[in-house]
Amino acid sequence: MNTTIRTIGPTESSSAARELFRRYDIHHLVVVDRKKVVGVLAERDLMDVDANAAVERAMAHPPVTITSDETVRKAAAVMTGHLIGSLPVMDDGELVGIVTTFDLLELLAKGATHPAPSKDRPVLARRGQRKKPFRSAPGAPRNPARPARAGRQGRTRPRSR
Repeated sequence: MNTTIRTIGPTESSSAARELFRRYDIHHLVVVDRKKVVGVLAERDLMDVDANAAVERAMAHPPVTITSDETVRKAAAVMTGHLIGSLPVMDDGELVGIVTTFDLLELLAKGATHPAPSKDRPVLARRGQRKKPFRSAPGAPRNPARPARAGRQGRTRPRSR
């Protein structure tokens, strides 16, 4: 979570938003109206918007938010489920941070610095025999090396009428 949050008002122009994106090298702005979060604006939302258009025409609203006590996995699941790139973090109705896909990738990359588990982990091939023989499907032959006995379909004599 990033606690440095850049905000913009819903009546600001999209050119002002583009300037904030460029100046602070960010990709998401939280749209705030009278200290209330009303939407989220991503840099890509402004691709087809006129420079004089208001931010509220391009922002995603209502915003999808998360609380600061949620897990990273929950944040990733919410972002994936809603197909969004950022989540404003709220506590008691107050904006306290923002989580972006970059933050999640950064956490994932830090995991690469942890040592790999030892090679002495038990592997299924070395775990011993199973207690019950494995059958692939109901009605399947018990021993695949031995063909199944012919049933009614396998008769070679003609039926008597």
